Amino acid sequence: MNNMQVLWLASWYPDAYEPKNGDFIQRNAHAVAEIIPLVVIHVVQAGSHLKTKAKLEITKMKGIEEWIVYFNYTTTPIIPLNTILYQYAYRSCYKAILRKYAAAFGYPHVVHVHAPIRAGLIARSWCKKKSIPYIVSEHASMYADTATDHFQNRPFWFKRAVKLVLQDAALVANVSQTIATRLKALFQLKQVMVIPNLVNTKKFYYQARVHSDAFTFLHVSSFLPQKNIPGLLSAFQQLMQYHSNWKLIMLGPLTTEIQRLIAEKKLSEYVFCTGEVEHEAVAGFMQHAEALVLFSWQENAPCVIAEALCCGLPVITSNAGGAAEPVHAGNGIVVPPGDEQALTNACIKMMEQYHYYNRTEIAETAAKKFTASVIARQMVDIYAPFSPEKG
Repeated sequence: MNNMQVLWLASWYPDAYEPKNGDFIQRNAHAVAEIIPLVVIHVVQAGSHLKTKAKLEITKMKGIEEWIVYFNYTTTPIIPLNTILYQYAYRSCYKAILRKYAAAFGYPHVVHVHAPIRAGLIARSWCKKKSIPYIVSEHASMYADTATDHFQNRPFWFKRAVKLVLQDAALVANVSQTIATRLKALFQLKQVMVIPNLVNTKKFYYQARVHSDAFTFLHVSSFLPQKNIPGLLSAFQQLMQYHSNWKLIMLGPLTTEIQRLIAEKKLSEYVFCTGEVEHEAVAGFMQHAEALVLFSWQENAPCVIAEALCCGLPVITSNAGGAAEPVHAGNGIVVPPGDEQALTNACIKMMEQYHYYNRTEIAETAAKKFTASVIARQMVDIYAPFSPEKG
């Protein structure tokens, strides 16, 4: 596959407006580029309420080029018109940047789309015209039964667009078996390949911690509604009735509403919020905690769970989407989404039976499954049928 030319079109990717949006896709890209050369194009979706100026930022590193593209767009006082103008500007920009790519590299052997909306629509149209196969990785969690923004509740145009993009793809991939199975049934797909999220095990690994009197729970998330922060805090409020020698560290964008909930539930002496931290810094928190807690309404396959397991950190998670797939009796506890009493009970059990968990073994097992080189190889293998060497 030395002559293989692969183009990634990423609907989500870090940019100036959202520097952490799709950062897991970027980590995948850099891992894949260790094996084969890669170009990633991300046309920024800043939103129809913001004025933007055209700019192309190209970053070249070993094996990879990242093209981050901003397009000209000016808002008007007419809000419905803004949406139309914005979509036109987005599509026009994408067509122009694909022409620029083709002029520089020729046409790729395969296009890999990350998230069908919106880059998938562009890929479907362009690839049909140029007779190029495309693969789609659907990362969204909206197919989970408990999703607050469930796919079936989306507008008709959205559902139709996703259906067309997935059904016309040469292959569809997902990071969890749970969501993969639902995609296969929902869109009558022959196969949905499962490729887990990767972990940089050079950063996320087991490190014996210094003993602390307080049992440390850790929560890492975006704090968005689907993460169910109110339910999480309510469960820990109940925990105070059973144990007092614990603390909860929360990593994420702190809001005044979360601060209010912590004060209202009298958790100020137990819950500590750091605000957002850099991704690599999360590893240190994991290595110095006793358990990760995630109580989401919806997930696909959270990177944070795989990263925690690679640190040997036992996990308590709700059975939302594919979040619980890597969790079993030997490395954590699974509870139903929204069941606050079950979460409290899980925390009690975790504290009282913690000596049963072998953190070294948890880390070693997880690393074999999630380490970057393993996942990157799985991803590169799905390109093999499209290699020019096959022709």
